[in-house]
Amino acid sequence: MSVNASPDVLVHQLVGAVFLPPLSLLLLAVLGLWLVRRGWAKVGRGLLCVGLLLIYLFTTPAVSLWLNGLLERYPPLPVAKLADVDAIVVLGGGKKVAPEYGDDEPVADTLIRLRYAAHLARVSGKPVLVSGGAPNGGTPEGRVMAESLHSDFGIRPRWIEEGADTTADNARLSAELLRRDGVRRIALVSQSWHLARAVPAFAAQGLAVTPAPTGYVRYEISGARLWVPQGRAMQECHSALRELIGIGYYALRHH
Repeated sequence: MSVNASPDVLVHQLVGAVFLPPLSLLLLAVLGLWLVRRGWAKVGRGLLCVGLLLIYLFTTPAVSLWLNGLLERYPPLPVAKLADVDAIVVLGGGKKVAPEYGDDEPVADTLIRLRYAAHLARVSGKPVLVSGGAPNGGTPEGRVMAESLHSDFGIRPRWIEEGADTTADNARLSAELLRRDGVRRIALVSQSWHLARAVPAFAAQGLAVTPAPTGYVRYEISGARLWVPQGRAMQECHSALRELIGIGYYALRHH
């Protein structure tokens, strides 16, 4: 199974690795140590402390909730609003090799989106489009999503978009498929933190978009325990920072 990424995707991944935690903060701490050894003790210790402090903060649920709160702009979708849409569009969130199945399978984020899209399709009877390419090679994500949506949730999508490498691609290529069938009004399913970027991208394609967020970042703990580091919080902070950078990039690109 091929896992060769396109050059553009590789560049985005490398840039993200360098500028997002944890690597960016580790590099900051290493720079601080280097400056200490070069005689810039005050500046070096300051950078080292800042780097270590940020590493800690970006592993806490408290900071994860704050960062994702900046992105979770849309409330849960009232079922009654589905009467105003023509189709449900669900965006891919990644796939992985699953040796136990002998094929690619959706990652957890994608499964959350597919489950919610299936729920919306059942209660509304509206057709579903799945969207996702193969930025890292292998089977297109749209095809993997379509199989999971049918076999795991009993919903067969009407459209399968399998060429998108980015959210902007999702919007452009999905809109092309939908316009052929006269679809202009959609419910857009993705993680709540992703829709802040995805909704404007789809609206820019001339679609009337009703946000259908799922996968809100929430914790069952409170108080001081929100400041205890967790691996989950580190991943959620990474995703939130990536989205904030992505929103800024999309804004600059369209000005």
